[in-house]
Amino acid sequence: MLYRNIRDLVTGQWVNVLFTIESDSFRVPAISHRASVADALGVNRTSLEVVDSNADLREGDLIRLPMPAQKPTRKSTLLEKAHLEWTDAELRELMQIVAKE
Repeated sequence: MLYRNIRDLVTGQWVNVLFTIESDSFRVPAISHRASVADALGVNRTSLEVVDSNADLREGDLIRLPMPAQKPTRKSTLLEKAHLEWTDAELRELMQIVAKE
């Protein structure tokens, strides 16, 4: 098994993400994994190092990846408005959404 570990070059901390494959090589290039993780962390891509190994090298305090923002549902969008601002159509729509749950 092959492990792809990613580390912050400045702090030496490992990122709490691990790619594995039951093969001797990854089909996805290391630069692609590094770019995706850097984008998620909001850091420069060159600040991360990719280390392929036959073991999970992560140890110590791991850098957590942020949770992706969830797209608001129509229900949550309607509920964000003050109920006195709802149009009749929005109120009917909300009632239909709640009735289906």
